[in-house]
Amino acid sequence: MKKILLSLGIISVTAVLVGVSATGAFLTDSEVSAGNTFVAGAIDLKVDNESYYNGAVSTSTTFGPSDLDNGFLFLNFRDLKPDDEGEDTISLHVNNNDAWLCMDMSLTSNDDVSSNEPELEAGDETNGDGAWDGELAGLVNMVWWVDDGDNVLETGESLLSDGVQTISGFFGEDKMFSADLADATTNVWTNEPGPVTGSQTYYIGKAWCYGTMTTNPLQQDGGDQGRSPIGPDGGGFSCDGQLLGNESQTDAVTIDVAFKAVQARHNPNFTCKDEGPRFANITVVKTVINNDGGNNATSTFQLFVGNTPVTSGVSVEKLPGTYQVSELGASGYEATYGGDCDANGSVTLVAGNSYTCSITNDDIRPNITLIKNVVNNNGGTATTTDFLMRVNGFLVPSGGSKSVDSNTNVAITEDAFSGYITTGISGSGCPANLGDIFTLDEGVAITCTITNDDI
Repeated sequence: MKKILLSLGIISVTAVLVGVSATGAFLTDSEVSAGNTFVAGAIDLKVDNESYYNGAVSTSTTFGPSDLDNGFLFLNFRDLKPDDEGEDTISLHVNNNDAWLCMDMSLTSNDDVSSNEPELEAGDETNGDGAWDGELAGLVNMVWWVDDGDNVLETGESLLSDGVQTISGFFGEDKMFSADLADATTNVWTNEPGPVTGSQTYYIGKAWCYGTMTTNPLQQDGGDQGRSPIGPDGGGFSCDGQLLGNESQTDAVTIDVAFKAVQARHNPNFTCKDEGPRFANITVVKTVINNDGGNNATSTFQLFVGNTPVTSGVSVEKLPGTYQVSELGASGYEATYGGDCDANGSVTLVAGNSYTCSITNDDIRPNITLIKNVVNNNGGTATTTDFLMRVNGFLVPSGGSKSVDSNTNVAITEDAFSGYITTGISGSGCPANLGDIFTLDEGVAITCTITNDDI
């Protein structure tokens, strides 16, 4: 969030002096102050990240100065293995005036996702299709600290977290973590209350481990930015995941991170805690309409706000910003968004407000297209229009279509035509023989070709 600061320029006006002599001659002198200007200052917060994964630079989570509104992520690791580890140095730049800084984070899911055979054998319960039934957040440890920009944890650098904690422990029961980085009560970089200085860079370090994590702070070197977590000295911590089992396979954890800058001038008593609501509430309501044979229920569809799994009708807290509401589930349904979401499922959340988005899914009728192929290699003269093809008894001309209810018995037939035999019916999803009973899922469209040969 950025606040605009008005910077007042000084308006200078010079008096005009006029002298009159006794002879009647006019002596004049004028001075002009041109271009008097008001220019609004700016509070423009930019964030960048230098990220390492198992000792190598992580290109998916390393990015330059950004507004964080283009999908940039501090954590984006989708194939974790026990003993994996990572370290990030987050850089904060406020241009160009002094500002207060606050950080807010929320744990948005700890999802079991699925329960494969190794997980079940390790004692994992069957996936309950909820956002909070996973084990991963209790097995990944992390530590956050005030860094000097060299990508390593060093002696004397204060911790933002309460030492090493699991993700679950770090966020606590309310699944939130807030840090007052610089306000009227504290400044984590100077250890004295006060704002950060405009146009100066400030650093926060974060390390994580899929397993047991131990901090081993390196000797303070005064901010030599040539150091990194690559090499024998490590990054100020060690990781050991060798004792982990299969219980967290396929699990997923999602986290939202937000930084906020507020002008310091004319705002001397600002505190992050007293600012007011820092999160918004959003509820996604799912409705499924099965009026054309569909048989899927609300639970068939998995709902998301951004990358956070949510449950229909259950409110969740999210950091302010613009999010895409989406779903995964059965195909063959037409989705319509409503409520506070626009037609594409986008919604902008403002702290302190509550929002409701609806997704209505209406089942789509399957469609059957019939094609007639006539083979005249024995003197026959019939054409495609001579044959009467049917779907559930309804006539369908060659090239024509008939929609049917999904999950309901269907039969393709044709009337007998003298001097011709049916040699086959072909097409993906079509029955093996004319007259066979089959069903189609919601929204499926098939094309069946019926071939007749003259006798």
